[in-house]
Amino acid sequence: MDNSLKKLQPLAISILVVGVLALIAYFIAPAVKAPTESFLETSPQAMGIRFLFLAIGGMIALLICYFTRDSELWDVTAQQVAFMGIGSLIYGVFAWLFNGVTFAIPAVSQVSLRPAIIFPIFFGYIFGPVVGFTTGAAGNILGDLFVGTVSPHWSLANGLIGLIAGAAKLFSDRKQAVDMGTILAGAGGLIAVVFYLMYPTTLIALPPDYKAAPITWLMGYSVLIGCALAIAVRFILPNRQRWVAAVLWGSVGNIVGLSLASLADMWVNKYPLADAMVGEFIPAAGANIIAVAILIPLLLFVYETSQEQNEEN
Repeated sequence: MDNSLKKLQPLAISILVVGVLALIAYFIAPAVKAPTESFLETSPQAMGIRFLFLAIGGMIALLICYFTRDSELWDVTAQQVAFMGIGSLIYGVFAWLFNGVTFAIPAVSQVSLRPAIIFPIFFGYIFGPVVGFTTGAAGNILGDLFVGTVSPHWSLANGLIGLIAGAAKLFSDRKQAVDMGTILAGAGGLIAVVFYLMYPTTLIALPPDYKAAPITWLMGYSVLIGCALAIAVRFILPNRQRWVAAVLWGSVGNIVGLSLASLADMWVNKYPLADAMVGEFIPAAGANIIAVAILIPLLLFVYETSQEQNEEN
């Protein structure tokens, strides 16, 4: 096998494992919660289109790997495989804790507050993009399974979040990584605002009674607010460029991964563009990015402090 293709093997295996886990989850989920309550669709057509978009997302991940294949970031050790399992379990448990109506966010579909999104970003940035991908994708499958649902393309989106966060280290110069992350996060926030201004009357379901109402301006601007906070971290913590890069590229990962999953729902759930981007993407990405901007520096502070104490001992 060509050496350039060998670099793709760890990620390709991870994508295959995620696909198998999602398939197994479809058989387990009905036993966890009746499909009449979870609204899980198990028809061949419904499953097929979801796995099709999982495959498309997997191809995007492999293309990122292929075009940056000279980097050692794509190499995976036995220790990193262990971190994949640990990260997936941690993210799965915390994602499950925040799933459901208690932490529901007004949206077209089931969207919940998910501060746990920091875990795929953390594992991806610290241990590499393949670890981040597996943590996000497998962990999301586990978290969804606990409440009786399966969403392969959204699980893949969570994987892309971890992968893109880890890809920040593809830049040899950290300042260059921060600069590019700033540009991409800022552009993502502005694009989200454009969609909101195009469809400002998009209806969303407001918990707890889930009555339809137009999206609020605060929600409509939430992605831009989150990206502004992420960029602000650069100036608040000028001597912590490592933390800044993780925040910015974690934000970019959310924009890319969640926008792709939302666009896929135009075919999966027959959503119009307004519902997909304004009613689904903006509520999910806005809350996630705000959590990333606040919590990632705290998590990295705890991690680095513990590392320093271990070295002293």
